[in-house]
Amino acid sequence: MKPSYSKLSVFLLIFILASGSLRAGDQDDYYTGLKKGWQYMQMVYERLNQQYVDDLDPYPLIRAGINGMLGELDPYTVFLEEDGQRRLRIMTTGKYGGLGMEIGLRNKKITVIAPINNSPAKKIGIQAGDIIDKIDGKQTTGKSVDQVSKELRGEIGTDVTLTILRPGLNEPLDLTITRAEIVLEDVGYSGFIAPGTAYLNLNSFTDKAVGEVVKVIHKLQKEQEIKAFILDLRGNPGGLLDAAVNIVNLFVPKDQLVVYTKGFREKEYKFFTKQNPLLPDIPLAVLVDGGSASASEIVAGALQDLDRAVIVGEDTFGKGLVQKVFTLDKHRNVKLKMTTAKYYIPSGRCIQKKDYGRNNEVIVRDSSALKDDGAHNFYTQHKRKVLDKGGIYPDIPVSGDTLSYVLMQLIRKSMVFDFAVDYHNRYPQWKDNPVFADSIMDKFKQFLSAADFKYECACSRDIERIRKYIQKEQYSEHIQNQLNELEKSLDMELNKEFEQDEKQIAEFLYLDLIEKYFNRKERDRISLQKDKQALKAIDVVRNPEKYQHILALE
Repeated sequence: MKPSYSKLSVFLLIFILASGSLRAGDQDDYYTGLKKGWQYMQMVYERLNQQYVDDLDPYPLIRAGINGMLGELDPYTVFLEEDGQRRLRIMTTGKYGGLGMEIGLRNKKITVIAPINNSPAKKIGIQAGDIIDKIDGKQTTGKSVDQVSKELRGEIGTDVTLTILRPGLNEPLDLTITRAEIVLEDVGYSGFIAPGTAYLNLNSFTDKAVGEVVKVIHKLQKEQEIKAFILDLRGNPGGLLDAAVNIVNLFVPKDQLVVYTKGFREKEYKFFTKQNPLLPDIPLAVLVDGGSASASEIVAGALQDLDRAVIVGEDTFGKGLVQKVFTLDKHRNVKLKMTTAKYYIPSGRCIQKKDYGRNNEVIVRDSSALKDDGAHNFYTQHKRKVLDKGGIYPDIPVSGDTLSYVLMQLIRKSMVFDFAVDYHNRYPQWKDNPVFADSIMDKFKQFLSAADFKYECACSRDIERIRKYIQKEQYSEHIQNQLNELEKSLDMELNKEFEQDEKQIAEFLYLDLIEKYFNRKERDRISLQKDKQALKAIDVVRNPEKYQHILALE
């Protein structure tokens, strides 16, 4: 029998958790509510401990209570134990001990999406499409991607043996790999995408992001003069605040306010640029989308408020909450990552969307988080009007390319990925490939036929349910035939859609093959040639009159 918590220990635990929330207001009502909560928590736990159908382990139960309490707040206030600590370190430093490969679930199997350049996985010959069947002799079947990732990571210098199933090989392949420090790159593709126009894709904001960006800019300056610059923050989820401030500092003078934070219980902190800028005057465009969040929004928003850059793309995510990490138990490395304030950019706008806790009774009604659901007018340095609707709204809205329904099915069912892996195995060297433009779709159609791939329309499951029902109820053969005819007609429509979307499918296949033969950066370079948002940014920064008009520089 597991030991149970006494009344006193439960009371103390709840008191510790609750005591930090004391606030100004009606003290009598507050303490009455607090006392009632303690009593109910204690009574529920004692009743469970005495009469629940199975023996209870108290710690998971208490942990669930903690997580439930935090779940009433914002999504970023979380209880961190060892596994959460590891993920937090990777996010802030971009480093971890492991093998260096991206994995995903394909056909319910843990599959290598891509090995990282110069990683142990890449050096030993791990390929995209390899299935990780076993780790140190233990099957991965039924495990999640997170579970497998945790097993692959570990202390630098330790070994792990993978059993690999590779398309084209009849026998499993056992590979013993030594874990090393894996350094994730903050900078993706960079280069000149038009004469004099430099482009840089920033994937994250770790503590080494600024150093990587500066290094790339110096490298580009040696190639040719940078006359305009495009910073791509699309899909960048953010990271460290200091990194965001330092990225802004590359383009604006020193002593310039970039962002400030304030909260209901926390005083205001201001963050200024500290260095002379590396690129102070050249035309600058920033690409954003719905995946640009947090530090990305600080950079885009500050550059917009300071009239230093034209923002191009789609509305950003709207994550402007500040977290601090508090140690709860230093011996067990248990911490609480808690939201304590909000980000505000130079115009005074808060980039946080006012959507968390709207109907939440836990958050106080007079809190600054919920004072107003409407947008207010704010103004940039040059008196351009901007709104605080949450997130950053681009100066030039440009929607990203949307994938057709048929292509989304091909991607979701792993047909594109599997074809690229199979094709790479058949033609190991790029120079051995036939001309893609003339043959790629024919080969892909043959692959789909061999794989017995079937399209599913949005109502396929409904049709199958109807089929089972009419069979169960023994409806007439005439009704069954009508259903069959309907299904055939829908199949014909899907085939027509495939033909209509062949150009987009062929382009996507080509990009996937580029990634398999070379790397993701080369794929990004090629894809930029038809990227609507990037092309619009190029047009703006290379057109002085348009650029100055947007930023009210005239």
